Amino acid sequence: MKFQSFPPPRHDTDVSGIGGVALLATLTAAEIGERAPPAQARAFFSSVGRRVAALVPLDDVSDVGVLETRINAYWRDLDWGQIELVVGEDAIVVRHARLPEPVVPDLRHAWQAMLLGILEGAYDAWFRALGSGAALTTKALWKDDIMEVRHGR
Repeated sequence: MKFQSFPPPRHDTDVSGIGGVALLATLTAAEIGERAPPAQARAFFSSVGRRVAALVPLDDVSDVGVLETRINAYWRDLDWGQIELVVGEDAIVVRHARLPEPVVPDLRHAWQAMLLGILEGAYDAWFRALGSGAALTTKALWKDDIMEVRHGR
């Protein structure tokens, strides 16, 4: 599934189309982060993440390599970086690198909180669709510029 920026850039060297959407997302993240309690903001962004995951159903995948390839193709189409899946004894860990940066640098914290919730929701939805049990949880956290999403006990 290929996605295009909306609105499209006006010129090859002009990123105002992409920047306009990114600016709107950054300001939305900041507004929610300033107005809602942290748990409520995270729950909202997690719900958005489940919607993001629903755009690419992965419930037909039965191999970790194929899962990683399909998720990477999706994030590549969105220009949202790449992942590495690590399957452990009690959890699957997703290492998500090269996530987009906010277009307004001083709003970085709100942007990172938004990405945390969105990716936590997306990966949780995908793992649940693959048959994850109710006792397992999904938790995302930043480790420098890489987000780690852990799904397990």
